[in-house]
Amino acid sequence: MFQSSVRHLTNFVLVLCGLTIFSATCLAQAYPIGPSHLSDIKPGSVLFFNRYTSNPSNPQMGDTQINITNTSQNSDITLHLFLVDGSSCSVADSFISLTQNQTASFLTSDFDPGIVGYIVAVAVGGGPIQFNFLIGDAFIRENDGRTYNLPAVAVAKRTADPVPSGDGTSTLNFDGSDYEQLPASLALSSFNSQTTDSTQVFLYSPAANLIVGTSPSTITLFTLVYDDTERVFSTTVRVTCYGTISLGSLRVAGGNLNNLVPNGRTGWIRFNGGGRAVLGAVVQRGPVFLGGHNLHALTTQP
Repeated sequence: MFQSSVRHLTNFVLVLCGLTIFSATCLAQAYPIGPSHLSDIKPGSVLFFNRYTSNPSNPQMGDTQINITNTSQNSDITLHLFLVDGSSCSVADSFISLTQNQTASFLTSDFDPGIVGYIVAVAVGGGPIQFNFLIGDAFIRENDGRTYNLPAVAVAKRTADPVPSGDGTSTLNFDGSDYEQLPASLALSSFNSQTTDSTQVFLYSPAANLIVGTSPSTITLFTLVYDDTERVFSTTVRVTCYGTISLGSLRVAGGNLNNLVPNGRTGWIRFNGGGRAVLGAVVQRGPVFLGGHNLHALTTQP
């Protein structure tokens, strides 16, 4: 099913700019394309997998299972997969074809071993097309034993118009007219005190050029940290290609995060991309609870 995959030049450029009982007829209808936004609970034409990782020497200790499903009951589809290395921003690509109602899974220890980063999957048919029937998720096991599931963030193509292309490239406009907009700011809805828990946030701004990736560049996210009594402190987070931020290391006024959110207390965080699109996820580990989820989109790009 999979075509050969090596790290080489690819051919995409991303421009980031009531209660009822459902009948069989309702279930057969496509997801509405009206005024909607990207989400990890709906289908789309582009999927963002916010993290993948693997341990090539011991996959039992660290690996990721990527799952992608074509929910269309009538049409087959081909996907162009772009796997972005979070350390160098380099891109590997491959293709996967799914018949109607078909699902497929692969392990990144087999597909792109030893790489930590994110994946973009685009519905194509000669070029990018409208096919708002794709869903997916990633089952992740980190090297330290943390396990969690991250649904793919789906972006719908809002029009059936062909995607502009030229010189062997295609341009995806996440402008709210062609494709839905990408997030401009994110939120970690809640975290426990880092005196007892360990929380990591994964953040990235999607590569604007998936032909050769992008040179490692650093973005600075303006960050507001709130405690559970509405006190707020500001800080900044710097991300190069793909960032892993341990909350316990955040520097805020008064020293560190544990001074703002001491033992037994909780907080939440707002991340602003400073004009850049930003996506991400969080994984938490404590004496009782363990798991992860995608960060919430608060605002979208204009």
